[in-house]
Amino acid sequence: MSIEKKSLLSGLNATKKAIVASSATPTQPTINAPVSARIQPRVRARVAAKVAAKVTARVAAKVAARKK
Repeated sequence: MSIEKKSLLSGLNATKKAIVASSATPTQPTINAPVSARIQPRVRARVAAKVAAKVTARVAAKVAARKK
């Protein structure tokens, strides 16, 4: 196996470990804490955007229903 393949595989393994670490409680330190620290804000932003979109849609639907 070439050096490039090995580095890609180790990068994938680190990403998998970071995803697992980010799904655990955030107060527990993990081996991949720096990677997890980079991923967690992105995940939080995505979740916040989805929640905001759902809430906005529900509010709009209720307002539209009251106008009828």
